[in-house]
Amino acid sequence: MGPLRVGFFYGVFAALIAVFANFFFLILDPVETRDWILAATTDFLPLSALAMHIFLGIAAAFRTSPTRIDPDASYRSQVMRDAALAAAIVALMAGAVNFASTGLQATVFSESIRNFASEAAPRIAGYIEEVGEDLSDPPPIPSAEQVEQGLQPPTLSSLGSSLGNTALATMALGALGGVIGALRGRSNPDPPEEKPDE
Repeated sequence: MGPLRVGFFYGVFAALIAVFANFFFLILDPVETRDWILAATTDFLPLSALAMHIFLGIAAAFRTSPTRIDPDASYRSQVMRDAALAAAIVALMAGAVNFASTGLQATVFSESIRNFASEAAPRIAGYIEEVGEDLSDPPPIPSAEQVEQGLQPPTLSSLGSSLGNTALATMALGALGGVIGALRGRSNPDPPEEKPDE
């Protein structure tokens, strides 16, 4: 498949992951959910979502194949071009969801996030303290107030940084896709040229 179709296909999954990572507070009940799930979700979900986006971008770069063959360009360069484009589309779609989510979190869902933070923070801090008691050299344990502060909603000024992160992620994942495409083109020889009929 071409880079647009492949990029869109994997980009849909990246967008869904971004939706869950940004709106988990609407799914998890801060009172009924277990402490360790709350702690793991708030601490590791952003990193897990980023790792999944990178994985999907790499998968898109591996799955795409040149559909517009340019006779004046080498096959390797065409694979590199299309792999970079497919991976960049994945990052762009995920970044667009993150940008829209930041705006919604700063406005529509800001009160819901604050309520989630106030109810979840004491349980998260208590779980971290409980785990720290089992360690011989525990790291500094945050207080419930510190945890709650870290869970506060973004502001509208965060839209600028979100847009910048989207641009950087698109360029970085596109570059990674280009590297993968170059390696694919190196391992696969150029398609044989058709000989004219004698």
